[in-house]
Amino acid sequence: MKKVVLGFFLFLGSLLYGVQDVYVVPVKPTPEASTIVTKIIFPRPYENKRKTPINVQLRIEGFPLGVITQNDRAKEIYNDPEGQAIHVIIDNHPYLIYNESFEDSFDENREYYDKILSFAIPFTLKPGQHVIRCFPARSYGESLKDKGPFSAEIFYFQDRKKSDTLNVDLQKPYLTYNEPQGKYPASKSNPILLDFLISNCELSPDGYKVALMIDGKNIQALTDYVPYYIYNLPPGKHTVKLQLLDNNNKTVPGFFNVTEREIEIDQYIDSDS
Repeated sequence: MKKVVLGFFLFLGSLLYGVQDVYVVPVKPTPEASTIVTKIIFPRPYENKRKTPINVQLRIEGFPLGVITQNDRAKEIYNDPEGQAIHVIIDNHPYLIYNESFEDSFDENREYYDKILSFAIPFTLKPGQHVIRCFPARSYGESLKDKGPFSAEIFYFQDRKKSDTLNVDLQKPYLTYNEPQGKYPASKSNPILLDFLISNCELSPDGYKVALMIDGKNIQALTDYVPYYIYNLPPGKHTVKLQLLDNNNKTVPGFFNVTEREIEIDQYIDSDS
């Protein structure tokens, strides 16, 4: 909270002096239960899918979908009225959002205990190697960063030889870009959430870090594994690029470790959240 307050005063000062440089502020992760787990049921690990559609089935334990996250952060940044969701990334495409479960099981208090989520991949895959990553996200987009909620698997499409066509090793360090993505109403765009996940490594000033670029400009090397707030992005289209670096500030090899997304801040979008 102190860092958020500091960010507010920096923003206020920039208004007073007529300069509004883009900057980021780290914030504390939203507390999460240790019982939340996401499992990929289908496709199976290294399975070769021969036909379309390619069906995906996930099991989510201990995380309600479609409900609005209620906390202070939900009032600070854009909060999706469709509620909490599972973010699903195929290869390194922008995430897909799913917030309705196919089947629910309840505990003795009639609270959601686990869910089965089923869907077909909504676009055509090329023959070869593919990767699915999935994780729960709050209604304002923040991912759950414990190990249990995150799941990833390699599978193949029409490739009996199971060729290594992607530079992917899920046992080595890799980055998963989460937010920002898509369009934001201008009234809910200052700040905007910056969020990512890290696997098989730890961030530190002298070790692994994540380089942030916005609109082609180096903004900051991120060394804390926490969410961040981006301040002072004006209306219009912007590019946000994340890059996983090693302790020598070299890009870590891997298909996911340099990811760029285009976002848009639209002053004509209404927001009631």
